[in-house]
Formats: sequence, C-alpha cells, structure tokens
Amino acid sequence: MRLESVTAELRPRSEWESVDLGLALVRRDFAKLSAAWWIGMLPVLLIALPLLRDHPFWFSLLFWWWIPVSSRLTLFKLSRILFGEDPKMKHLWKELPKAIGRRFFFRMIWARASPWRPLTMPVEDLEGLKGKDYSARCRILLRRGDSSVIMLAMWRLFLTFWLALALFFTGMLFLPQNAQAEWGEAMSLWWEVEGLVPPLGLSVAIMLSLCVSMWLVDMFSVGAGFGIYINHRTWIEGWDVELAFRRMANRLQGMAGAILVGVIGWMVTPAQAEESESKVVIEEVLAHEDFEIHTETIKEPEPWRWEWLEKLFGGGVGSAGGTGMDALAALLKFLVIGGLIGLVAWLIWKYRHLFAGRGGTRAPKAQARAKVVMGMEVTEESLPDDVAVAAMEAWRSGRRQEAMSLLYRGAISWMIGKGGVEIAESDTENDCLGRVKTSQVLHQEYFGSLTTEWIRLAYARQIPSDETIESLCRNWPFRERGAA
Repeated sequence: MRLESVTAELRPRSEWESVDLGLALVRRDFAKLSAAWWIGMLPVLLIALPLLRDHPFWFSLLFWWWIPVSSRLTLFKLSRILFGEDPKMKHLWKELPKAIGRRFFFRMIWARASPWRPLTMPVEDLEGLKGKDYSARCRILLRRGDSSVIMLAMWRLFLTFWLALALFFTGMLFLPQNAQAEWGEAMSLWWEVEGLVPPLGLSVAIMLSLCVSMWLVDMFSVGAGFGIYINHRTWIEGWDVELAFRRMANRLQGMAGAILVGVIGWMVTPAQAEESESKVVIEEVLAHEDFEIHTETIKEPEPWRWEWLEKLFGGGVGSAGGTGMDALAALLKFLVIGGLIGLVAWLIWKYRHLFAGRGGTRAPKAQARAKVVMGMEVTEESLPDDVAVAAMEAWRSGRRQEAMSLLYRGAISWMIGKGGVEIAESDTENDCLGRVKTSQVLHQEYFGSLTTEWIRLAYARQIPSDETIESLCRNWPFRERGAA
C-alpha cells in the first residue's frame, strides 16, 4: 500500500461523506469494476444457467447467494485502483479461486445475510484477519460506521426491488401490444389463481431485471462500505497527516537539489572567468623578452599534511598550481566522503539496539509489547512530546475526538511502557481497565476517569465538558515516558 500513489483525496470525513466517497470511486471506474464483478459471477452463469434455465426462481436465488464472490473481486479491484495499481484480467482470474474458497462456510452460509458485510469484508479480504483479531477489528470499525451501515443495508434492500421493478416495466414498454396484454393478464391472474405458473418469458424477464438490479446495487454498496472503511483508517491512523508530510518532504528535497545546483554553478563560473583572465595576463608577461632566461626547477616534497589526500585523490589538493576546477573537485570529494561517513554513523546510531548485548551474556528476551490497541497506535513515536498540551490545543480547535484519543492513547502507552501492564492488541476499553486495576501500577483512579469519558464520547457521542477536559489535561500524570 503506497499512500503517495493514492488516487483520491484522503481526509477525515463524516459517515455519509465517506459513503459518498465510495460511491464516487465506483462511478469513476464503473466499467472496470463491472468486469471484475461479472468474472466472479461466471461460475453461476456457466454451470447453473444451463441447468436452471426453465426455473428462473431457483436461478435468481442461486444468483443472490453467490453475490459475495463477485463482491470480493470488486473490492480487490477497487482497493488496488485507489492506491495506484490497475490489476489486469489475469490477476482477476488468479484471484477468483481465493474469492470462492476464503472462509467459504462463514461468508457464504453463516454470515451470508449479514447487514455489516460491506464494512467487515475489507477486514477479512484486505487485512487477512481471522478469529479474535477479526472480531476485535470489526468491533472497532462498527463504532464509527454502525449506523450508516445499517441504513446502507435498508437502502440496499429497498433499492434492489425498486430498480428491478423499474427495469421490468421499462422493458415492457418496448414489447408489442399483444405481448404486453398477455403478460399483464398473466400477472393479474398470478395473484388471484393459486398455483398458476406464469409464462416462461415473463419469468425470465423478471429474473433478468432482478439480477441486473442486484448487480448494480451490490457494486455501489461494496464501494460505500469500502469508503467507510478507508475513512475509519484515516481517522485512527492519520493517513492524511502522513501523506501531507511525505509530500512536504518531496517538495523540500526538490528545493534542496535546486539550491545545490545553484551553489555549484556560482562557485564554478567565477573560478573559470578568473582563470581565463589570469592565463591571458601570464602569457603576455612571459612573452616579453626580459623573461627569456633559463631556469632549473627543483620540486620540493609536499607538506606531510597533504600526503594522505594525494594518495586518496590522486594529486592536485594543496598544490599551488592546482586549477579552480581541481579545487572544486576536491571540495566535492570532501563532501561525498563526509556524507558517507555521516551516513554510516547515523545508521550505527539508529540501529544501535542491534549491537547491544552482542558481547557477554544476553539479556532475556522481553515479551513483545502491543503497538496497536483497538486499532489505535500507542507507541511513543506516534504521540507528541507533551500529550496534555497537544490534547488541549486540539480540544480548543474543535477536534474533540482527536483530543480524547490523544489522552487515551497516551495513557495506554504509559501503562504498557512505564507501568508494565500487559495489554494485548485485541483488548477492549473494559479489558484495559481491568488489567490496570489488577496490577500495582500508579494512577489507576485517573485512568478509570479517563476511560469513562472516552467510552461516553466514542460510543454514546456524549461530549465531555470543557472543565472535564481541562481537569484531565491539568492533572495529566504521565509526563515521564519510556520503558520501566
């Protein structure tokens, strides 16, 4: 996943704005996504259609049951396009067996009618989570997107039947009048006479209208669910901030290159001009008859301080007869060598932990600490230096969720690092609170109050008062950070 190659604007959105984002992504690449969707439906068309051509009802039911396979291929194509890739047909054919076989019993039987499928499917297919990790991740997703997903399921059911009726009756307008009359009479008798079998053509027309309707509605519902999923990850992982920093770094890198080229050009141009003038003057002086004398030149050894540079650069450094270009070349070599030495020193410092403990007895391997809890990063690197100050600034700027998230993440990070509390990545708020209370760690009362306010905001949308936030920031006890 390359954030710098993303083909849509990543920013925190509301629930329905994220739904609009997903619908816009489907509209933009409608033809490509349609091809992916029908590739997933191809086994049903090739195998079941010849067998059930005289039974449109059973074919429509099988068509509906097989839709999750097509949804997976649509999601596969949509997610790759968003991040700058464009899978070819061969990649879709290669993905088809995985789309059919991946957790077949769960997706096609146990959770086939789940209204949360558009939102939970990216967790299963894109993140590859299973079991408890899958359940914990879905619970986190449904905090922000639960209401919109339920409304999306109701919209999907209503729109499927509405669109099928619209397609069917629109198609009837193009039939001859006698066929219209025959089908109209058959439909009226269908409801009045029990056990009456409608004409095959009428059943096939209804089946086609329903299948086309299910195709269109499912494609856009997959896009809407994917939009909610992307928005959730943008909120908790700060994709928009990371992308902005990457773009800023690229711009600064380009400016640095331009400045370096300008400096080199400024250094070279005066040196060349001065050298040309000097040569002309010297040639005029030496051409005078007074300078027609015989001289004997004896080369004295270079001072000791230049010997190592002579060996390294092949001469020209420190000699009085060196040209301006020689001096510039020597300067650039100095810069290159110095840069390499600095890079090696920086790499040794950055990865110094790999060399620690190599000599002597190794320390026992510490248990891996959680870096992400409930989908939120809790490492020290992901938090500001002063969490309380940053949270207060975010609160005053109107970013309520971000302010509470900073405080809660900072507290969790301190409990894991300094407090030594064994918190797992799949723990919920109540699990974390229980682990803190059963340990001997400090500041349990503060953590309990902070957890209560966080749960009220995250689940019940009850915004804390300004006095409460000021009290939490003023009494912030986790100033000291780092491992115990």
